[in-house]
Amino acid sequence: MVRIKNRYIAVQIVPYTPTKVLWFNDNTLTKCLLKNIEKYYGVYGLGKIEQGFRVKYINERTKIAIIRCMHSGQRFVSSILPLITLIGDVRAKFRTLYIGATIIQCNKFIIKHQKKFLDREMGQLTSAKERQDLFKRVMEFDMDR
Repeated sequence: MVRIKNRYIAVQIVPYTPTKVLWFNDNTLTKCLLKNIEKYYGVYGLGKIEQGFRVKYINERTKIAIIRCMHSGQRFVSSILPLITLIGDVRAKFRTLYIGATIIQCNKFIIKHQKKFLDREMGQLTSAKERQDLFKRVMEFDMDR
């Protein structure tokens, strides 16, 4: 029996116009990625990544997402990310943060990255309730999608 190897790509979505929250979900991101892979690599590239391809996590506040793909199609996905400039109706670009073999390692990296984000953002807030609310929204890590 053959084991299916996955790769997890942690990306940060950087919009061209500064916004606090991005208003799109994992379905929008998936459609955008699949459309661009078909555009640049054709049916062959789409066939290489379509099985097992999924956006596992997206945080609208920190603008971080985790993309799962099969090991054989990882190069197609990672090479297409810098070419994408439009996600849904938002002009944005992708910044690849981490590529890992397990989601646990990807989670560890994202937690460290989000703690750095919290350190920067906490200094700008004045009330304790705002700080607590920001901490709760940023550090929630729901992978049930």
